Parts: sequence; structure tokens; C-alpha cells
Amino acid sequence: MGNEILKAHFHTEIEATGKDIAASKLEKNKLLHERKLGLLASLLRYVEGQPSREDAMLADVVNDMLQALQLLNPNETFRDN
Repeated sequence: MGNEILKAHFHTEIEATGKDIAASKLEKNKLLHERKLGLLASLLRYVEGQPSREDAMLADVVNDMLQALQLLNPNETFRDN
């Protein structure tokens, strides 16, 4: 997945999750969607090359998981593909 495709994916998911937050009637569902939104925003900042330290750590966890599943080579990151 190319970097621009990944950015577009995150933007689409962020928009959809924002709608889910607005439509949530139960507070616990709203909180879950807000957490998802935070994770998506974090990964988007990483892909855009402007991550905070927390964003970089989350991306490191994702990269480690993808490498362990052999979906990425050991020297690659999801941002590189």
C-alpha cells in the first residue's frame, strides 16, 4: 500500500469514526470511537512524517506486529510501502 493510499485510508477512517462519535447514543460507545479516532490520528501523523514520541511508539508496535506476521521484511515499516 503506497504512502498516499495509506494517508487516504486514514483520512476516510477518521471521517467515518467522527460520524460514529456523533451518532453514538451510549457514552461507552462514544468513548471507544474517540479512542479509535485518537489511534487513527496518531498513525496518520506518523505516515505524514510528523509524529509525536507517542505516535512513533505506536507505529513501532504496529511495525513489529507486521514484521512478526511476515507481512513486512525486518528492515521495512508500513510507511515505506
